[in-house]
Amino acid sequence: MHSSTSQSTFRLLAALLLFSSLFFTSSNAQVIKGCPFDGIYSLGVKDSSPSASHRGSLMTDQIATAFHLPSPKDYTGEQYGRLHYGASFATQNAIALGKPFLEEQGIHIPSYAFTDSITSQQVSFSTYLDSFCFINRLECREKLQRSLFMVDLGSNDYKYALLNGKSVEQVEEYVPVISSNIVNLVSEIKKEGASNILVPGMLPLGCIPGYVSLLHSTNPADFDADNCHIGLNNLAKNHNDQLKLAISQEWPHGPHAQSQAFSEIGDSVSYSQVLYADYYNAFMALLRDKSHHSRPLFHTDGFHLTEEANEFIAGKLISGNGFLQPEIHLPKVTHCLM
Repeated sequence: MHSSTSQSTFRLLAALLLFSSLFFTSSNAQVIKGCPFDGIYSLGVKDSSPSASHRGSLMTDQIATAFHLPSPKDYTGEQYGRLHYGASFATQNAIALGKPFLEEQGIHIPSYAFTDSITSQQVSFSTYLDSFCFINRLECREKLQRSLFMVDLGSNDYKYALLNGKSVEQVEEYVPVISSNIVNLVSEIKKEGASNILVPGMLPLGCIPGYVSLLHSTNPADFDADNCHIGLNNLAKNHNDQLKLAISQEWPHGPHAQSQAFSEIGDSVSYSQVLYADYYNAFMALLRDKSHHSRPLFHTDGFHLTEEANEFIAGKLISGNGFLQPEIHLPKVTHCLM
């Protein structure tokens, strides 16, 4: 058992090393030796499951480990000089829609759930830059260009709406605003110097037990052959389609133009890239994988994925089979040492 776990961990780390190269190489570029980035920044929703690190989501932690980097620590506003490897501005109950907007829609957030909007996270990020970069703004900007940013939002907005008795059809009305707000956040952090940004799509909500339970549906016609709720999965697909459309409209130059947008940074090379991560189809591949035994292995508390599930999704993202968009051909990485 221990040997199997070690082999699985080794395969994931090797795969994630390949994943790094998509941010810093093109199809005709020389492979860059050394670590492709030296920091990870996380914004949006932080995994709140019992198994998650207090510093960030399971996916963020796995990627950090692969590059021998510490997981990004939570930014508290009092840590100047102690966040050299990035920072996490993500919170457990982050929402893409403002709390006033939700309340106008009759969506009341439970008192136990402290909420945080993307606006407040953006303010925290700007405050961090003002304190961390006041000595040498150019050097700090170069550091941001050597860092990976992960922006994951939207799931809490849908959860709170459903929790307040909204129908799937009613929740669909919020999708354009949510996807637009996510892209606006990406645009703002790009203005501050972020170059390498990973934006995940929504998981198939109809396959996540916690979301299904909010609908109290017992009609067999509401479920598909995978025993997933059809309406919730359609909601997730709509979210993903509109998010991809919003990204393509904001950065319309396509994968070729993005991959050639190089800028010199000291002895290394980086380029600006906004990638959409197809969590939906990566999870569906896991659900249909015969080598995995039962769905309870995929969730820790009904809403959050297990480490095993996140490991599988991470492997799919770097597989080169279309789970990252624009699709990038991944060259080999010779080494990554800190």
